[in-house]
Amino acid sequence: MKFQIVILVLFGVVAGMSTPAWAQGAPAGLRGKSVIASWTEIRVQRLGGIGEFTERAVANSLSAYVSAEGRVFARRTVFSSGSGRRRGSGSQSSVGENAGGGQQASIQGRSLVIVTKFIAGGARMARIDFDPSFSSCTANVILGREGGAGTIHGRSQVSGEALEIKSARVTNPTCSIRSGNVFGE
Repeated sequence: MKFQIVILVLFGVVAGMSTPAWAQGAPAGLRGKSVIASWTEIRVQRLGGIGEFTERAVANSLSAYVSAEGRVFARRTVFSSGSGRRRGSGSQSSVGENAGGGQQASIQGRSLVIVTKFIAGGARMARIDFDPSFSSCTANVILGREGGAGTIHGRSQVSGEALEIKSARVTNPTCSIRSGNVFGE
């Protein structure tokens, strides 16, 4: 599947996220549960707009809780094993599809979709699909860029520096679901 074709579908999801019914449509079997997903992004990137693009493995963790009212609370955390100021972690949080900033979460049938828009040129979509009883899940994550965009422009969650991504692929997605609020621990 081509990188640019995927993004057309991805931006269609972002554009439709303003539909209020999605926030209220959380199935009863998902309410009061937490989802924990993780994956690694293998990215050809550079920080600060300086130097050559290099390949980096960036670990991601996504925690989400669906309240009794059907609101989604989500936090994505990245972990960098680089050196100096490029080593550490950073996170981005959101509540539902009307969250400020670039991350939005919504329930679509038996799926939880969390989209993070970059500053320019692309977005990330994490889609968590649930079995009919909401007792297990699978994760699928896509990084895509707008047609014609040479690079995705964002900001490093670890260092705060400008981030440019030339290409990316996702490996090792995992997912688990359990009762209770992952943020209340």
